[in-house]
Amino acid sequence: MSPQADPLQPTTDRDPAARPRAGMERPLGDNYVEEVAIALNWGAILLFVLFLVGILGSAWPVRLINPLWLQSVSDKLLASGAIAMIGAILLMLASLIDPRSGRIGGRVSLLRRLSFWIAFGFLLLIPLQVYSGISLLRQFRANDTRELNAYIATTRAIESARSYDDILKAIRLLPGQAPALPASIEVPLDVVKTKLSNDLNPFIKRYQNEADAMGMKRLNDWFLQLARNVVAALLLFFSFAAIGKRFAYQPTLLQSVLSGRLVSAFGGRRHQAPPEMDAAMRMMMLDDNESRP
Repeated sequence: MSPQADPLQPTTDRDPAARPRAGMERPLGDNYVEEVAIALNWGAILLFVLFLVGILGSAWPVRLINPLWLQSVSDKLLASGAIAMIGAILLMLASLIDPRSGRIGGRVSLLRRLSFWIAFGFLLLIPLQVYSGISLLRQFRANDTRELNAYIATTRAIESARSYDDILKAIRLLPGQAPALPASIEVPLDVVKTKLSNDLNPFIKRYQNEADAMGMKRLNDWFLQLARNVVAALLLFFSFAAIGKRFAYQPTLLQSVLSGRLVSAFGGRRHQAPPEMDAAMRMMMLDDNESRP
């Protein structure tokens, strides 16, 4: 006689197909979705704070008219712009996961308005990089020319010197290490002048050649750095333009740029009502017309 099934035994024990299979996950609850959205939200805030702290650290003390300061700050902005972009993506993902959160939605709206201007800020870094780079190249060239002129002026002063005191005064004008003078002042003045002139003339020629070579190297390095920075600035511009919009009813800045309607993004439709309001007003006008006899 075979044993009969226990009527009190759970259905899942009697039917193996009803048992949960290994590896199957339960549907995500509202609490889990909210927790993920909050985590993404705070991750975005963390990245924004790191971005701002890095920029403020490199920008202090402020020297707006210093080309080296402008170059350093713009380089830091381009290097850390990806951090802010990742933060923006995390915040938008948080809003997508939990669209009912008003706090996250408000931050996304603020992010879109700020991204509109941030995109143009990265685009303006291109002429700023050109200006600061050219200014730095001119400063380096001016410093090289100043030192070279000091050596040339010293050589001419030595050649026209009439005493040892004149030679000592001329040597003090040198920006670098002065050439050695004879140990005894009994050496004829013309001999001293000839020796010092012969020592300085080859040095001047070598210094001029090295300055020219260094100037070309600085120029080539600047061109390569400028090309990298232009590419980075354009990528960051398009990235933030894909998010940024001045008003909720307007297209994104990137859509306006690609469609050729960039003027509308700056308020060309300032006096035009949003589509939702325009549709509501049309419905009200239709109701008024229908109610008339």
